[in-house]
Amino acid sequence: MRLCFSLSLPRVVVAHSLVLLAACSASVNDEASPPPTTNDNAKASSTVTEPPAPPPRVSPPVVAPAKPEEPSVEGAFPEVVYVLMRDTQNGGWFCTGTLISETIVVTAAHCLDTTMFVSYEIVAPLAANKPRVKATKTSSFSSKFADVANPDIGFLTLSNPVSISAYAELTDVTARVEAREPLTVAAVVRTAERSQAPLYQAATLDLFSTVEFGYEHGFGTKLFSNGGDSGAGLFLVEKGVRTHKLVGVARQPDPARGIDHFSRIDASFLAWYADQNPTVDRN
Repeated sequence: MRLCFSLSLPRVVVAHSLVLLAACSASVNDEASPPPTTNDNAKASSTVTEPPAPPPRVSPPVVAPAKPEEPSVEGAFPEVVYVLMRDTQNGGWFCTGTLISETIVVTAAHCLDTTMFVSYEIVAPLAANKPRVKATKTSSFSSKFADVANPDIGFLTLSNPVSISAYAELTDVTARVEAREPLTVAAVVRTAERSQAPLYQAATLDLFSTVEFGYEHGFGTKLFSNGGDSGAGLFLVEKGVRTHKLVGVARQPDPARGIDHFSRIDASFLAWYADQNPTVDRN
């Protein structure tokens, strides 16, 4: 969705000039503390940008964009975090992520591309004291996320724990969606294409499968983000209330057609995640 893909002020061209995902611009000095770079001669970039995500394979039907709701109240969604990256030239990039434990942040795999990025840190803007913590490890469910048939999801392991009142819960609603059960969801995203723009809760949205469009691990909603939200979490709404049940992770937007794509939390991802974290309860 103009998600962590490439929605941007400065736009990044994706292979074959297919869609761009929103890239965001902001002062590097104001937005992120520069980590070490592998290039001693590299100069700091003047912008902070969102990386490009794979383009849609098949165009979904045109739908009207969803209307935003009011900005989130501080502390209401503490698990939502900014993911800030540096590349080999010390350029700044950003995505969005979700804390599912005190040391694990789930985000889009294209935000975790280690051929492009050399360091990561997260900022939890809705948590007490707005903690900023570096990440020590990236893990991607699939390295072939450029093919939309594959999932675009992974996680960061943090160097220090982030203590908040509630963490997101990985939740598989795949069978319910494929059975066409009406489900609604919501997300907390940026109000603008800037790395640390204020966050707001997007309007409640209907959730649908995008398997028929070639996204074998995909969900979709109406377009709602303002850019820079690749990796943003999609949360289940039950009885009109947004829960902490994380059902999808923002992959890419299709602004021309008014749709946002998500990688779903499904059985294959849950099994892989448990294998990466032996202490995880599989029940």
